[in-house]
Amino acid sequence: MQLMAIGLLLVVLPTFINNFVKTPDFLRGLLMGIGIVLEIAAFVKLKKTSDTAYKNTPGVLNPNF
Repeated sequence: MQLMAIGLLLVVLPTFINNFVKTPDFLRGLLMGIGIVLEIAAFVKLKKTSDTAYKNTPGVLNPNF
């Protein structure tokens, strides 16, 4: 969960920071890209570590529940 939270912060923060301090597009894109990769890694880790809990969880991620 911490990995996902860090990823979400890296995706959202560059947009807010850019309102106050002008940052280069490369830096904004880099931070957002790293954030997206961290979110994907968090979902993969969630699937691998709690496979049984993941299968028994109702919701969008498991429509067969």
